[in-house]
Amino acid sequence: MLSKASIVILAACIVGFLAVKTIVTVIYRLYFHPLAKVPGPKIAAATRGYEFWYQGLQHTRFPAKIKELHNQYGPIIRISPEEISLNDSEFNIEYFMHDKKLKKDPWYYYFGFRNALFVLTNKKKHKERQTNLADSFRGSYWRASYPMMTREIQTLVGKFEKSAEEKEELNLSKAFRKTGNEVLRNFLLGEHYDGPNSASRDFATQADTLFHPLFRAASWTRHFPFLILLQNLIPGRVFVAIVPMMKYNREIKHMIRSLIFYHDANGRPEYSHALLYKIVDHDPSYRDDKCRAAIEEFMELLWGGREVLGHSLSNICFHLMVNPEVMDKLYVALKASDLNLSTASYVQLQTIPYLWAVCKEGIRLQRGGDFRIPRVNKDDVQYKGFLIPAETPVSMSPNFFHQDESIFFEATKFKPDRWLSGDVERLERFWNPFGNGSRSCGGRPMAYEIVFRGVANVFRNYSMVLSNCDPEYCSNEGMLEVFPQSTTTGLRVIVTKRGD
Repeated sequence: MLSKASIVILAACIVGFLAVKTIVTVIYRLYFHPLAKVPGPKIAAATRGYEFWYQGLQHTRFPAKIKELHNQYGPIIRISPEEISLNDSEFNIEYFMHDKKLKKDPWYYYFGFRNALFVLTNKKKHKERQTNLADSFRGSYWRASYPMMTREIQTLVGKFEKSAEEKEELNLSKAFRKTGNEVLRNFLLGEHYDGPNSASRDFATQADTLFHPLFRAASWTRHFPFLILLQNLIPGRVFVAIVPMMKYNREIKHMIRSLIFYHDANGRPEYSHALLYKIVDHDPSYRDDKCRAAIEEFMELLWGGREVLGHSLSNICFHLMVNPEVMDKLYVALKASDLNLSTASYVQLQTIPYLWAVCKEGIRLQRGGDFRIPRVNKDDVQYKGFLIPAETPVSMSPNFFHQDESIFFEATKFKPDRWLSGDVERLERFWNPFGNGSRSCGGRPMAYEIVFRGVANVFRNYSMVLSNCDPEYCSNEGMLEVFPQSTTTGLRVIVTKRGD
């Protein structure tokens, strides 16, 4: 039995050891680490706590801070003890988009999911699943979904019609995300699904208050991975009370497992035109560990997809409202088209140049491209006199391209005409909202389809103005972010029907 004095001495030794270890580690990182000569704030080089302060405690503000640091220190900066950020469009377009030696940084992509495409670090497995997913967005399987997408677009248009008739404001953020939710759930589960836990299909109502904190929680779990394990130690009802979103998480798990077990036992049901069955039939490993991979893939595709669609449409509408002359010009272009806009596909709508330009420009300016993309190279890399050692995470952001003044003149301004003249081929080269190559977003055909069709059908028939804020307030309050703050009410507008 240790005496009180012994316990005090032992505690003092432990504290002393940890203090010395911390001091030695910081000195090494600041002065002797291979990245010691890379510019950047010393505190970022010393500890990942610098990132956590901005990303975990300041509502995901680290991307904005990285931009500030690049303005202060230059194109290459050290943003953590082990990671650097590069803001050099010409270098990045080759390094990140075409170098097949790169792999994902496991630390950055850890937030509870292990098997979904977005976080999958196994390149071979990722390529297999990505190829299968991409096949679902082309050919006869994809074309069979056109009627469903047409119906959902018309449902969206109906909300604008009702708002205009009743002279009531419309919450664009919710309306667009609801459309994304409906399109994705139908594509994933089948349009007529009414099987086990069918009530769990409608996530849109809860998503704004429950799902967004889950994504923001990734900023914590990267730094404190034990939080993922903690949920297994807390009784179910208690954990749901603490994290309400987990109620729906568990319902989804039960639903997906039930669907797959029924499918394996009885064959495909009537609502068999569903991506869920296609991916699990293609890759049996989706069934492993109680269908964990299938569940994660479903969540990723549904939640990520609805956010991309809702966020893109909201941003395009915002910029059109801030620039009413562009909105009017778009209306004239749509009115002059011979296409039946209610059924026209993305491919057909591309024949309307000004619509194409408006959508491209709106997507370029969206906030979703702020997220960084860390990649690890197995070889050393030289950059302007700096040696980047092998296995060093190097990150960039798609918005580094999109806000580069040397490529997009007056990059912060909404100027669709830039896509109709000049060196458009160069603009296209650096327009990368969904990535390129094998790591690009497999669902981008759906994003293009819904965004182009949504914009065409809405602005052919309606005009709108902001009702709850001026443009600067909307932007500063996070209404245009991918995962808005919980206090944000959404982008609300007054709709007016166009006269023919």
